Amino acid sequence: MKKIPEVSVIVPVYNVEPYLRRCLNSLVNQILEDIEIICINDCSPDNSLAILKEYAERDGRINIIDFEKNQGVSVARNAGIESAKGEYIGFVDPDDYVDLDFYEKLYKKAKATDADMVKASLKKKKVDWIKEYSHFASIKKGKYYDVLYHWCYIYRVNFLKKYQINYPKGIVLAEDTPFLVKSLFYSNKTEIVDNVFYHYLLREHGAATSHIGEVICNAYGMPLVFDFMNKTVKDKDEYLDFFCGMFVNHLLMCFASVALEYRRNFAVIVTDIYKNRLYPVTPGNIPQFLNDNDFEDADILLEKLNEHLAFIQYPKVQIDNLQKRKLYIWGAGGDGMDALAQCDNNGWEIEAFLDSNPQIKEFQEYKILLPDSLLNSASRDFFIIISSRFYASEIARICEQAGLKEDADFWKPY
Repeated sequence: MKKIPEVSVIVPVYNVEPYLRRCLNSLVNQILEDIEIICINDCSPDNSLAILKEYAERDGRINIIDFEKNQGVSVARNAGIESAKGEYIGFVDPDDYVDLDFYEKLYKKAKATDADMVKASLKKKKVDWIKEYSHFASIKKGKYYDVLYHWCYIYRVNFLKKYQINYPKGIVLAEDTPFLVKSLFYSNKTEIVDNVFYHYLLREHGAATSHIGEVICNAYGMPLVFDFMNKTVKDKDEYLDFFCGMFVNHLLMCFASVALEYRRNFAVIVTDIYKNRLYPVTPGNIPQFLNDNDFEDADILLEKLNEHLAFIQYPKVQIDNLQKRKLYIWGAGGDGMDALAQCDNNGWEIEAFLDSNPQIKEFQEYKILLPDSLLNSASRDFFIIISSRFYASEIARICEQAGLKEDADFWKPY
């Protein structure tokens, strides 16, 4: 009797020839040898299929599913799930790669804890960043706090099949979010491993970027997510955790990428989701230029979002003269990472991060200082970059109360 693989790794492949070998090398050289690697060629127009066949000839663990016509990444991943024979399933996009001990550590944690899902950490790089930056695994902030990175997990196969969890066909943008939200909702136990990484290359590719307006209108996964939670969640606290964690971060921040002629359609989607929410909750992280009433009218919302487009698009950090002062970034979060990447690209050396949350001790391998420790110091040999768009005005007032002047002593986003 043939042994069941411990992990089935699913790789949907389309037009990724420059990256595919790096991805496959990270899989065939996994320390966990008892895996199967299912590669779905979605009629890739480049040399990807030839590369897959080359690797399959050398490694019998590679299985190729060759589509006769292009069907999209959701159908490709679902074909992989249907074909998988392993105890657990993992997903890797073909322009990404994983640490060589990635599946060993996740599988060991899954078996030791009997978890339905196990999450690893992430290293992220954009094409215009010179460095790679880390997102460390966490479920302490709520299980719906960060639902962007579905490939950081492994999933028990029987668990996915029991609840019929798959990728929605025909969805092109945020197609992974319904899959991950459903998985998190039904999971009896989700564990983390914080010392192993999935390496994510963020690049523009396909309809999800070049035709994002049409995609938003016709093939956008977020309405499916909120509809599922509205129909399924019974616990009010869990729903509030979900809604507050997702509404702003996963909807409003997409607006800047929507083609101009489709922005009203997108505003209608956002207002519909808001008006149909299960409980009358207002997220606490709504930008200061908006209030909850703005989400009741698509035209008002559209006008305000267009007016404050610079807020949604993280601005370029511009500093005329650092005068050899020590440079600090205030805010250890997503905006802080954007600010750090710009500093790295400009060759500006960061001394440390500032954050008022005393529980945060380190961010991107930099120390975290409480702001007062810097503002109350006698020395003024520093310059502060305020990274947070949501709290920029509030932090700027704190800086001014400490005697600092905008542009001369600190920079803030729009």
